Amino acid sequence: MSAELTKKAAVEALIFASKQGIEPKKIAKILEMKLNQVMILIEELQDEYNRPGHGVNLKAVNGKLRFYTKKEVQKYVSQLSKRPIVSITDSQMEVLAVVAIRGPITRADVELIRGRSSQSQLLELTRMKLIRKSKSKLPGRPYLYRVTNRFYDTFQINDLTEIVQGLELPSGEVEGAEGKTSEVPPEEHEPVPKESG
Repeated sequence: MSAELTKKAAVEALIFASKQGIEPKKIAKILEMKLNQVMILIEELQDEYNRPGHGVNLKAVNGKLRFYTKKEVQKYVSQLSKRPIVSITDSQMEVLAVVAIRGPITRADVELIRGRSSQSQLLELTRMKLIRKSKSKLPGRPYLYRVTNRFYDTFQINDLTEIVQGLELPSGEVEGAEGKTSEVPPEEHEPVPKESG
């Protein structure tokens, strides 16, 4: 086995073993390689897994690399999920977009942006584990809502404008999403079961 193939295999193994995804710079540090060398190997792996015949592909979501199930086989993999996500309504998607773009955000602010009640949508999105809530230090200690790691795993996006397309949100909110990602603090990541293969 050549040294180059060994390095690529090591990169592949690190990505596969990471539960919450792994950043390219961390791979470079572990393997004692230059970042540009790691990026070349990652691109080669992405090309390989994008070919027909593979049930997963390699994507960078929220800055972290992970293997994701291809849509063609998702219906089979979804049967392994303990709490599969049912179809999301348009109103839930609107609320989810606001939380992703503006989070952490209070329910009052979500409703101010949407111009309508959002309590039921926030509750359902929390049950789906796409958003989470925590007590704030604001007067009255209202809950703050933010997206979870499962949000990124579900929608597999880097740019939040991808989830606001076609939604009836104020133009300022849509424009504010351009090029933005909603950070999920490491200690607050929701665990995502690894797809068995």
